[in-house]
Amino acid sequence: MKNFNNSKSAWCLTDGSAGMISQVKGLAEALKLNYKLIKVKLKFPWSVLKPGLLPLSSYMFIENVDLSIKDKPDFIISCGKRSIYASLFYKKYFGDIYNIHIQNPKISSSYFDLIVCPKHDNLNGENVLTTRLALNHISKEILEEERENFKNEFDNINQPICTVMVGGKSRNFRFNEQDAIQFADILETVFKENNICPIILFSRRTDNDIKKVFSNKFSNTDTIWTKNKNPYLALLSLSSFIICTNDSVSMVSEAICAKKSVYLYSLPSLKVNNRIEKFNETIISEKLARKLDLKLELHENSFVNETEQVASLIYERYNK
Repeated sequence: MKNFNNSKSAWCLTDGSAGMISQVKGLAEALKLNYKLIKVKLKFPWSVLKPGLLPLSSYMFIENVDLSIKDKPDFIISCGKRSIYASLFYKKYFGDIYNIHIQNPKISSSYFDLIVCPKHDNLNGENVLTTRLALNHISKEILEEERENFKNEFDNINQPICTVMVGGKSRNFRFNEQDAIQFADILETVFKENNICPIILFSRRTDNDIKKVFSNKFSNTDTIWTKNKNPYLALLSLSSFIICTNDSVSMVSEAICAKKSVYLYSLPSLKVNNRIEKFNETIISEKLARKLDLKLELHENSFVNETEQVASLIYERYNK
């Protein structure tokens, strides 16, 4: 694979959410850039308005930003709506920075040197690269390292592990207390019907009332992970089965890239034309995942992580 072999630097801009960090981090590592993760915090009204509606200014940042020419990066890699203003500002301020945005920015692609987005974002252009899944930092080395870090927690389990990844409500999906009760009831049956060791993990977006439903349902078991250290990556390695709520493209993509038997639980859609729902339908039709059923079966996928492929294309474009 072609990469920069640590000869270039990057600032990776996100709103701090795990899924977005995984995407910018994964691309920076695949490119072999010396990178710094930066959480973008914008003042009102920049924080709520579409990029391009207000002028770019260092005043829009809540915290002081690094404007030293000697420390400027070669690349800006941004992901998500809130990072766009910052990417455009640094591009304008420093001038000769190569800025890459991950996901559809919903503004003209001409503001960026390159855009990388999944096909379900429906964006095309000369400077647009499309992927089937979300970019991520999942690799064999990372998973093996995390597996080793948690061996004392999980090595004594003799049954196949089934990890349940619970997301949260969003602009695309509803996830209220009644939805959680229904999901928990189905999981209870799945756990009884299969010879597995279930472990439930909550995401940062999971509301407390949703967590309470699962805590009440499985209060007499060790099913819910309550310890401080997050075993997410270790369980991507150790699990035979992964059940995901279908609200997070990043979460589902990482489970698939870990080469696991992935099952999706469908939350109620809030939109008639739901692009995330289309993504889920596509990966099921391509047999990368299955709809959750009461009986779990091992199924393999031959998916090759696209992050390194995208990195090679970016290297070639940059050097042209």
